[in-house]
Amino acid sequence: MSKKRYHWQRNTQSDRDAENVSQRYFWWPFRNKKVRFKGRTGAMSPQEIKRVIEEIGIGQQIEILRIGYDGSTDDIPISVEIIDTSDYSFTGKIINLERRMIESATDKLVYAKTGGGVLEFNYNDGDIKEIMLSHDEELIEQERDIGNLKEVLAALDTGDHVIVAYYDNQQKGTVNTEGVITEKSDTDNIFTLIIEKINKIELERKITKKFDLQKDLVIDIELV
Repeated sequence: MSKKRYHWQRNTQSDRDAENVSQRYFWWPFRNKKVRFKGRTGAMSPQEIKRVIEEIGIGQQIEILRIGYDGSTDDIPISVEIIDTSDYSFTGKIINLERRMIESATDKLVYAKTGGGVLEFNYNDGDIKEIMLSHDEELIEQERDIGNLKEVLAALDTGDHVIVAYYDNQQKGTVNTEGVITEKSDTDNIFTLIIEKINKIELERKITKKFDLQKDLVIDIELV
């Protein structure tokens, strides 16, 4: 690239020779450089990530396993809902039902240990090991033991303080609650809980929720 000079006097032959040398050898530091992808060992390529995200599509819930700086894989995947995509990245809304329930029952802003918000994942980040469609609801339905849950509920009385973990079908998330049983059916399959805490965070306004062990995906009931 040449560097144009302006002179009031006419250029001499030596000036023209110097300008020719400048045109041949002048170094410009801001030339476009090809960016080489350097992913962490075991990471998906940008092309693989883009293809998978486009196949799954916006609005779907996925789980992402990432690779840390030290090369270790996360123990727990990040659960997000794909809300936007581009040629270079995709945006995921972190699924955190506990956070939403806490904030809806609390006037003050509170934090949730599992975080929240929106994340942008660049295809070239090089730290994504695996992307999976979330099958939490199916797994919980298969693994939970309704008979055992009914036995636990039969041994409890109204007024007992309990921890109840359940899966919310509409919001697609697991919730850990703590509260007091106010009602339960004679068949030991339906009970009402006054929720006082979610994820060990005390609520300013208590939540009343009725559970049906046959219809609701209750995972565990434990006496405090």
